[in-house]
Amino acid sequence: MTLATGPDSGARMRPDAFLLVAKVLPATRWLVILLLPFAAIKGGQFLLAAPTPDEAYYWLWGQHLSLSYYDHPPLTAWMQRVAAELFGWNRFSLRVMTLASFTGCLAILWYWARRLAGRQPALRVFLGGLIAWLSVPMVLRYQGLAHPDHWLILFGVATAHFWALFIERLEAGDNAWRFYYAGCVALGFAGLSKYNAVFIGAGFAAWVFLSPAGRRLLASPHLWLGGAIAAAMQAPVLIWNTAHDWPSMQYNLQDRIGLSDGGGFADNLTRFAVSSAIMASPLLLIAVARFLGPRRSPFQPVGRAVFAVSTLSFVALCATNTVLSYWNLAAYLFVLPAALIFIGSRLEFALHALYGISVAAWLIGANIVYPSYKAAGNDVRDNDITFGTAEIAAIVAEEEARLGPQIVATTDYRTAALLSLAGKRLDVVNLGPRGSQFDFWFDPAAHRGEDALVLVDDFLGEDRGIIQAFESMTLVREIEIRRFGYTMHRYRLVHARDYSGERFR
Repeated sequence: MTLATGPDSGARMRPDAFLLVAKVLPATRWLVILLLPFAAIKGGQFLLAAPTPDEAYYWLWGQHLSLSYYDHPPLTAWMQRVAAELFGWNRFSLRVMTLASFTGCLAILWYWARRLAGRQPALRVFLGGLIAWLSVPMVLRYQGLAHPDHWLILFGVATAHFWALFIERLEAGDNAWRFYYAGCVALGFAGLSKYNAVFIGAGFAAWVFLSPAGRRLLASPHLWLGGAIAAAMQAPVLIWNTAHDWPSMQYNLQDRIGLSDGGGFADNLTRFAVSSAIMASPLLLIAVARFLGPRRSPFQPVGRAVFAVSTLSFVALCATNTVLSYWNLAAYLFVLPAALIFIGSRLEFALHALYGISVAAWLIGANIVYPSYKAAGNDVRDNDITFGTAEIAAIVAEEEARLGPQIVATTDYRTAALLSLAGKRLDVVNLGPRGSQFDFWFDPAAHRGEDALVLVDDFLGEDRGIIQAFESMTLVREIEIRRFGYTMHRYRLVHARDYSGERFR
């Protein structure tokens, strides 16, 4: 099962490729039925799921336009500002750009479905490819949240799309550099989305230097010019970091290294492997193993190198860090448009779909319907603090009006972002010990001697530096957010007096 590579290969797939894929796919009516729960899950995620702390955080970036930002490159913030200008300050606006990026991915998937179907109706292949795509819990989750990942997915897949076309024509004896350049531009946008895009570029470089076909390109100025274009597109990030003494590099390459709650390399690697299997789907990993094997698709030459470079980098990082599965998202982006080609049977396809539906329903349901982990007595702070944000914002506004503090603050960027989003305000301050983009929006010295109303919780309480920043503190009230008979989270509002005007880290 492979793509045609003759002069007319851009128009159709080999007929036997379609026949093999057709044996994997159920009838169209069953594909439509399988898509219904995915549509419900994505709709619920878009319309009903409470904003995550990071969604609120990146939304605030968009309201403070800059060339780049502390944690990530600027594209997400720029597009959130566009959404705010077009649709205002609401949940639809918060996530509308995820619809735009998903639509772009659907267009690429449709192109390859038509290629695979040839003269056959492409709808069945498209629906099957879409189900295989949505059945990857990591992709479904992060393509629906307004985090930088949804732009990384779009532009990473676009890079894969254009470079697959480039390699296809290269093998046919036609050096169609326009596709290479288009892929480089897409890679540039991926780099403006999230720093993980570096693994796509590194994977391409590995393919160039390690494969005979790639090494033949080294003599061409087009190869170097395309790379220069992708690098030049990162100018906003470089300019901002130069002006601020490279905080993004400090944060990502130094401050985050060595942060591990595991038991060393073996424990970290086990956690990374298990979480990757859960979030990528065990059935997709079987398809990935085939993707790494004999050639069936023009996505494979570079895609195999990207997967190896990204995955091995995070395996190495397990020596010092707890590694989260979605950090390795770039490794899977070349697989997604061609996933159907590497699924071995109809049973495998059905199990992959049912697994994806089950895990996605649990993940999204924890935000919308019922946080089942609470029944087991567990806490997931990043999810727990998404509940009751409107209640908290109303209480803070009430106490602010009563006490008249000059500063409204929290002890963590996450709660500061959620309070800002829920209260539709841009003046909330993060006074906690962890650095964040809030540090660039607040000048401590300019607020010396002022009083503050501070929202704290046990994760980062008053004793974590904040108490040193004020002359005195008084408990104003305690706040308990309850849902489904469970305490979701507890907070305290503290009236802090006479700010010293210094940061405590």
